[in-house]
Amino acid sequence: MSISVSTLAHVGASGKLHQDAIDNLQLRYGPLLCQTEDKINILYFLSGGSEAEAISKLDKNRFQLLLASGKSNAFASAMEVKAYSNQNGFHNELLFLDEEKDRNRFKKYITAFDALDQLNGKRLGLIGEVSDWLVASNISSDLLMDKLGIDLIRILWDEVGDFKQLSADESFLSCYHAGRQYNIEDAGKVNSMLKAVIEDNKLDAITVECFSLVQEKDVTACLSLSFLNDMGIPAGCEGDLCSIIGMMIAGGIIKEIPWMANIAGIKGNEILFAHCTAPTLVLSEYHINTHFETDKGTAIHGRYKDTDVTIFRLNNLLNKIFVAHGEVVDGLYEKHACRTQLYVEFSSEVIEEMKSNPLGNHHLILPGDVVDDLKIFGNIFL
Repeated sequence: MSISVSTLAHVGASGKLHQDAIDNLQLRYGPLLCQTEDKINILYFLSGGSEAEAISKLDKNRFQLLLASGKSNAFASAMEVKAYSNQNGFHNELLFLDEEKDRNRFKKYITAFDALDQLNGKRLGLIGEVSDWLVASNISSDLLMDKLGIDLIRILWDEVGDFKQLSADESFLSCYHAGRQYNIEDAGKVNSMLKAVIEDNKLDAITVECFSLVQEKDVTACLSLSFLNDMGIPAGCEGDLCSIIGMMIAGGIIKEIPWMANIAGIKGNEILFAHCTAPTLVLSEYHINTHFETDKGTAIHGRYKDTDVTIFRLNNLLNKIFVAHGEVVDGLYEKHACRTQLYVEFSSEVIEEMKSNPLGNHHLILPGDVVDDLKIFGNIFL
């Protein structure tokens, strides 16, 4: 892919000025930045006198960056165009390339533009249906295609086949030797089944309505979903489309698939997150336990390894995001919540926002402080 850059200069500026500007931009920030006039992502001001041309290239249907240095009145021109944009309802941000802070922000924008583009053409598999209780977490297939270019592939459980007829995935079994106190053969067969579904349907990500599996077959998908995430394939549970889309987005931005978790409770400024499918890569230690709600099958019970996290959530209309940074707090293991648990302390404002205007229950847990990275993606996407 390429990120579309349009260079802007005064009338009569040489072609060399434009070409040198693009060459220098690519040298410093990478080859994704290309001079094109189609679906412009970035308006790059090279001199004063470029205001009229810039205004002709503003686009209300997309977010655009306004980029300038202090040379040749370029930033002065960009300031005037930014004022015009604000007055007329255009959605853009102005960055000053002479400032290190703005240069670093520009790099994050490049990552975000690339992550959004990479979603186009992805195939997401939904096995079963969105779980009944997820009343705020379904997304229409048309909206997924229109906003992100993601093709939602619906797969009925009857089409998947019987996992018991398959051999347990050996690579899966070798990963969980510490959990042999539980019978993980069936979990390995479920993993073979899900891998076959992914391969047969050419899927890039998957979400599974898992409760019907445990209720009818006494086996869970928890361990397999954790394994798939560790292998770099976004895999969510309960058929939650908001969460799996967020996992795909986050994976493109931070190059690590986040943990999808319930908000199990609030105590003061601390929130308890819990779920049974944590990727082992985010844990400092873990063992195998049963699935919390049913006490059947297998699940991951582990300790989160990072000391601070970012939580992330999309709404089902794909026009809002919630992002917050918090500090991990050591806490006792709660018997009333899913196996892997994490207490995180937030500001009072975040707690109040979570209670007053939640976008849903499940949130994604990402390591460290990546609030700015995700908000930048939101600027482009929302």
